Amino acid sequence: MKDAVDRSPFLTFGRSRWVFAILALAGVLNGLLGAWLVTSGPTDPVVHTANFLRFLVSPWMLATYVVVALLVGMGAWRLRNLPQAPSERAVDKTLRGRAIGFALVVAVASFVLMGIGYLYYREVEASTYAERTAEQQAVARLKSQQVGKWLVETTVNAEILAASIARMPLDRLPGDRDVAQVTGLLFAEALAINPERTSVTLFAANGSVLVHEGEGSGPDAATTDAVKALIASPAPSKVVDLHNNPGDPPQPRMAIVVPVAGTGARPLGWLAVALDPFRGILDKFNTWPTASRTSEVLLVHRVGDDVVYITPPKHLVPPPVPNTLALPLSNTRSPAVQTILQGPGARTGIDYSGTRVLTASDKVNGLPWYIGAKTDESEYEVPLRRLARRLAEVIGLGIAISVLCLWVLYRGERAALQSQAQSAELEHQAMTRHFEDLTQLARDVIFLSGPDGRIIEANEAASTVYGYAAEEFRGMPASDLRPPEARDGYDDAWRRYASPGGALIETVHRRKDGTTFPVEVSGRVLEVGGKPFYQAFVRDISERRALERQVARLSRVRTALQAGTSVLLRSRDETEMYERLCAVMVQQGGYVMANVALPVDDPDKTVRYAAVAGVDDGYLAQAHISWGDVPRGHGPLGTALRTGEMQVNQDFISNPLAAPWRDEALKRGYRSSIAIPLKDGDRTFAALTLYASEPDAFDDDEVTLLSKLCADLAYAAVAASRRRAA
Repeated sequence: MKDAVDRSPFLTFGRSRWVFAILALAGVLNGLLGAWLVTSGPTDPVVHTANFLRFLVSPWMLATYVVVALLVGMGAWRLRNLPQAPSERAVDKTLRGRAIGFALVVAVASFVLMGIGYLYYREVEASTYAERTAEQQAVARLKSQQVGKWLVETTVNAEILAASIARMPLDRLPGDRDVAQVTGLLFAEALAINPERTSVTLFAANGSVLVHEGEGSGPDAATTDAVKALIASPAPSKVVDLHNNPGDPPQPRMAIVVPVAGTGARPLGWLAVALDPFRGILDKFNTWPTASRTSEVLLVHRVGDDVVYITPPKHLVPPPVPNTLALPLSNTRSPAVQTILQGPGARTGIDYSGTRVLTASDKVNGLPWYIGAKTDESEYEVPLRRLARRLAEVIGLGIAISVLCLWVLYRGERAALQSQAQSAELEHQAMTRHFEDLTQLARDVIFLSGPDGRIIEANEAASTVYGYAAEEFRGMPASDLRPPEARDGYDDAWRRYASPGGALIETVHRRKDGTTFPVEVSGRVLEVGGKPFYQAFVRDISERRALERQVARLSRVRTALQAGTSVLLRSRDETEMYERLCAVMVQQGGYVMANVALPVDDPDKTVRYAAVAGVDDGYLAQAHISWGDVPRGHGPLGTALRTGEMQVNQDFISNPLAAPWRDEALKRGYRSSIAIPLKDGDRTFAALTLYASEPDAFDDDEVTLLSKLCADLAYAAVAASRRRAA
């Protein structure tokens, strides 16, 4: 253990419960206060309270409740009971593991809380953008409708004036001075009634000016061109787009041209009303319906390859003259250019002052004018940044409280584990002294485990057999000595050890390097200080199992030999003898496959199989075995036929001479083989080959028995051949 400070910590396990409860309450209050701050804004208290209550049941807060509930639940569960104390040597390792676990919990909780905050912020951002876009579009639509309504009213007024003129004797103009004077007075009255009108001109049917009243000595060139176009292609009316008349500063003008109807199909003349829209509809056009620092309404139209601002931007200092500020159409980032090229819609761009703005545009019916309602993005980003800052503060404080809660859990468990480990260490020392005195020099493996199933001590034989150092055994769960596939019966074995007199169980254990071996475990329970300790004596029974397998194999071989002798006596010819013997060796001898091969005297010195039994699956057909002095003639069968000597292959994996057939043999379960020549004197006329499923299957006893069988087989085969030849 460490020192006295560690032995008597200020934050004990009991105190940590109260501190954790206080921190959990602080976390809940932080969440409620954060929800109140996040929903605050330029609204009255009643609206703020309603927003706050709705936010408390939003999906984001519900997700937060889940995270907080999991953290509090985990803490309450861990603080419910004292943690189980390991040995003193395992305290530091256990605490490191728990510190890592708590750190992972903090990391996951922090990530989830930050993710919730980020997703909520993105939702508010999208909602704010949608609301601002809808407001911009509503303003653009409203302004477009206002201008469209003004155009309709102006056109109707011009048509009414033209209808009044049509009742006059216009055919007497321009010669009749009285008619001209009355017409001029009528025009003067029309100009006086509406300050937007700058002049009124009456054109004859051929385009000549009959009467002009108002600004200038006559109509401007744009109006005259519009009349000529109407004479060439009559239409109900024509709107002359806004243009600048010469002057300093330039004078923006537009005109409405309507026909003066006569009794025939063609009009008597044309009435042109020149307008200055900045005296009327455009005088207060750039106004915003709500309080806004940066919002403005722009009216633009296209002139050649430029976009011209009809209404001057209000944030330019000094403000430009109306209908003079122009931008090239190549400036596609400008909202004014986007409005002309892309038409009605909402979009973001860089305005004339280099500021990012949100713009909604609409087209004026009857005019080549576009309305652009724009607001600086910074105007609605300021509350978003304030929201982001508040979210960061609330989530940061929540994460800090979570860290403190888990730190309290860690310190409380640390104090409890250290305190319990001190008591456990005293018992451990007494038990280990007794254990060392009795077992350290024993040849069998001996383990002593505590009530929790962890190993307390192991003798020197255990380290030799399992490959673990003594320190590695201490604190290891005894169940880890078994491989995963052998752990199903572990709990039952543990209960049997606790029975009177203990229990003797055979199972499989695993060494440190992963290899397994069969063991016999004798276990019993020792009572020390009212606590159960488990003592186990373990004996490696690998040699015993191997001997049992050898005895069983030799028994099968002897049985097969007895059956084989019967086959030799009852078979009519060599082929039947070979086939029945191979079947007996597989069925009763337990071999995977058996065959009898005959050498073929051809250039390639191939072999022919007189009989095959067991698992072949095409192995012999693709083996291409030869009995000549070639690479594929140096295997067990080829060598036995060529040399007349028995060939034993104890392992396909380690035998380099078996390499050409290794992969295919292992696929079919062959691990070892033996090839025994059948001889007539010095002549080898066949060979019996047997394949076994385990390595090192052919020991001296088995080889001796098989040699005798093959000698009998060779004799019987030669005798049968001679009888057939006679």
